[in-house]
Amino acid sequence: MSRKFIIGDIHGCYKTLVALVEEEIKLCETDTLYFLGDYIGKGPDSKNVVKYILSKKKSGYQIRCLMGNHEKMLIDSMKSDKLHYKWLWNGGSECLRSFDVYRAKEIKKKYLKFFAELEYFIELDDFILVHGGLNFNIENPLLDKNSMLWSRNINIDKRKIGGKRLIVGHTPVKFKKIKRSLDEDIIKLDGGCVYSKIKEKQGNLVALEIEEMKLYRKYNIDM
Repeated sequence: MSRKFIIGDIHGCYKTLVALVEEEIKLCETDTLYFLGDYIGKGPDSKNVVKYILSKKKSGYQIRCLMGNHEKMLIDSMKSDKLHYKWLWNGGSECLRSFDVYRAKEIKKKYLKFFAELEYFIELDDFILVHGGLNFNIENPLLDKNSMLWSRNINIDKRKIGGKRLIVGHTPVKFKKIKRSLDEDIIKLDGGCVYSKIKEKQGNLVALEIEEMKLYRKYNIDM
């Protein structure tokens, strides 16, 4: 039986990711795995997070990956010094340290290719997956890429997205709020994995299996 899993923000927590995928959900090649973005930054091992995802894809696992605001900041950091330093203050320094480089442009091409090819949204039968949120102030919310990365909008107009629900990351929340959101129009899956030391009742890397609407979680083992 094939399953569909969606995983929230990882932020460089490689060991936690591997434990969630291999030990908790026990991913099979018949499953499909969706990532909501923010693989990098803040945590200690951004490089191995990306390397792990690429290795699973190469091994034949069905994986689709969304763009997060942190990946977009990495891409934009190559455009100017101003954007480079802005990114450094928002998880970029930890990311570069992990890749053992000083600038994003020095990261190996296979990883830069991964970042460049990330999707902005994924549309499923009953859900739309996006990192941050959607801009419902415009006629077609699927045209505003910036909101997809940065929005924390809690309002939704399902008429504009075919009656579907949203599944998002980006905004870290406590696990009990994640559980509550399963019955809401916006399902929140960022358990604040990287914030295990500084935010009470966070520190969870969370996965949702959408056929059974079952949650899986792994508490941070990286930090």
